[in-house]
Amino acid sequence: MRLLILNRHSDSFAEYDRYIDHQEHEVSYVTVPEHVPMTGRSSRHLEVLSSLSDEQQVLRAAERCHREAGPFDAVFAQSEFDLLTAAAVREQLSVPGPGVQATRLFRDKPRMKEAVAEAGLRVPRFVSVTSVAQVVEFARTCGGAVVAKPRAGAASGGVVVIEPGTDPAAALAGLDLAEYEAEEHVSGPIWHVDGLRHRGRTCFQLSSQYIGTCFGFTRGEPLASVVRLDEKADLIGEFAGLCLDALDLRDGPFHLEVIDSADGPVFLEVGARVGGGEIPFVLHDVYGVDLVGDWLRVVIAQAPRTLPPRTPREHAGFLMLPEPEGMTLVSRESLLERVECLYSEVLPEPGHRFDGAGGYEELLGRFRYRAPSAKHITDAVVETLQTYRYVLTEEGR
Repeated sequence: MRLLILNRHSDSFAEYDRYIDHQEHEVSYVTVPEHVPMTGRSSRHLEVLSSLSDEQQVLRAAERCHREAGPFDAVFAQSEFDLLTAAAVREQLSVPGPGVQATRLFRDKPRMKEAVAEAGLRVPRFVSVTSVAQVVEFARTCGGAVVAKPRAGAASGGVVVIEPGTDPAAALAGLDLAEYEAEEHVSGPIWHVDGLRHRGRTCFQLSSQYIGTCFGFTRGEPLASVVRLDEKADLIGEFAGLCLDALDLRDGPFHLEVIDSADGPVFLEVGARVGGGEIPFVLHDVYGVDLVGDWLRVVIAQAPRTLPPRTPREHAGFLMLPEPEGMTLVSRESLLERVECLYSEVLPEPGHRFDGAGGYEELLGRFRYRAPSAKHITDAVVETLQTYRYVLTEEGR
């Protein structure tokens, strides 16, 4: 096949020759300079951009690839921020695969909620907004806490929770609300369901419960997660499957979040991509699942290769400690072989300066667990939080 890859990464997930034989298939790239050394001499055609943030530049680069190495049978992009661009490339170059409208269902939060609600599944009350006045009016009708968030955001960036009795204008000060939505805050534990769809059916998924929230993580709080393999996890997984059917996800991975409210599961949001943070690592290490590789395989009409047994017995989990922005690490202690069930950790080196741009990678600590039960994982997370020792200093001191 002739494949075009849009890539903004230069880490291990961008080692595409691990997933696809570049001798069997003709692979061209629109990529960034840091990734060029990883493409080797096996790429069919290479277009290098300083970044992939400008869709029109990417489209022009894709056109050049098309002239030199096309026509293409498939276009692949793994970053959430490139999914719509990849869809636009498909439409512009007449390449099979999801187009812009289908892809928007997984990038535009009001649209995804509309599709799920139309299938008779519960979603939070929501409204698209462009002004503080609209948020104020929505909060009045809701009567409880309201969440304002970017329509196409990720990792809780730009999210604001407005509690009853607080001033929405003050809470939203400085934000451009041109592409925002407001939704009711539904109480309950938040779960994430991660897996892979192939030819319209779910061929692998696991349901995990967050300890903490992604929103809290952006405010300096730890975020952890534990895979559950019980009746509640089955219920959450079944609900997720109905949501994916409503959104007509045919092929590829998903990261879907559900609120376990007192009245039953409530759809929160979904991404048609591999979950971030430690999710792909623990899925690979504990269950042998390579979601990025299998995603690329189904894109080129191959069968997934790394699917585990339908009923795994081992539990996995992770803990991420957010970066303390403006601080420099003086020292830290490893917890390997000190905390039961902890099998891997990624710690910053002393002298590392936290500039606030680390995302889910340059953190104060990343910890991965495997155990025979969810309680073992939860206990290990608590022990890690209690025993991890580190020293920080302010910049310039």
